[in-house]
Amino acid sequence: MAVAGLAPAACGRTRTLSIYNWGDYLAREVVDGFVAAERERGTKLEIVEDFYLSEAEMTAKLRAKARYDVAIPIDYLLDTLVRDGAMHTLDLAKLPGVQHLAPEFPPWRGKDDRVYAIPYLWGTTGIGYDSDHVETPTSWNALFDPRYAGRISVIDSKGDVMDQALLAAGMDINSNDKQRIKDEIWPRLLEQKDILRAYDSNPARALVAGETWIAQIDSGDLLRARTQKPSLRYVIPREGAALWTDYLAIPVAALEPEIALRFLEHLLDPAVAAQNVNVLHYGTPNATALANGLVQDAGDPQIYPAPELRKKLQVSENWLGGTGELVDEIWLDLRGA
Repeated sequence: MAVAGLAPAACGRTRTLSIYNWGDYLAREVVDGFVAAERERGTKLEIVEDFYLSEAEMTAKLRAKARYDVAIPIDYLLDTLVRDGAMHTLDLAKLPGVQHLAPEFPPWRGKDDRVYAIPYLWGTTGIGYDSDHVETPTSWNALFDPRYAGRISVIDSKGDVMDQALLAAGMDINSNDKQRIKDEIWPRLLEQKDILRAYDSNPARALVAGETWIAQIDSGDLLRARTQKPSLRYVIPREGAALWTDYLAIPVAALEPEIALRFLEHLLDPAVAAQNVNVLHYGTPNATALANGLVQDAGDPQIYPAPELRKKLQVSENWLGGTGELVDEIWLDLRGA
């Protein structure tokens, strides 16, 4: 647990807003700004962040009704979390800031047509590499290249690991071709395991430290790491990449759902949304922030890809067609030993 932004003077007891998040995924200035806003309302507030290292960990805790007030799940997990009764519905009347969202990033609705989440940040998962050691990779096959044995990492997530292998083979990340996955992708992933340095939940750290030279990584993580090591570069290979959106949701066991709603509205404010992405270097779904020139990276094609590149980006459906059990078996084979 990490405690951030304890308000000084305010009347009454201290209230706590508990946020369940990836590490380093919320600008401190945004947290402090919300604490100050709540103090103006007369609420003495502290914000506590708990961090998860994997989607499986996050999903398990939310299914078990952990008492978080705000959670940040990725797009393809929302169906499962809502189905399992882990999320509150959201009252859009209390979230007027949704008017600032771009049309392609609407609030997330379940099969019952109720709103359960609003978009937070979006980005791509590509290849980060150290240009002092690696030529510019043009294909996902670079992560299978024995020349870089011991200096390669892929993200410690079954979805990401499958994505890079499927893309390297020229397949769609949502492929349900079980036979080809068994005969081609599975053996190749076992071969890759032998040359990896790690399945890594923090690939940026290892790139900065020089422990790895080439890694599967999310766009914003690499762009922030580049400020520490200018030789680092980010590329979306010719086969394309995964395009993902992370969402803000209120878990069903939240102790402070009303404060959580106000926090979501705070993040929808264009100035706050811009403040957040100017630190984190991910894409914002906040069209007003972009239109008003508040986003410093708005012209960076690595964060906001050009239309021709956007056509190559794929949104994960998490194998809704029935390949999930096979993927679980592959992942157990890769990580179980």
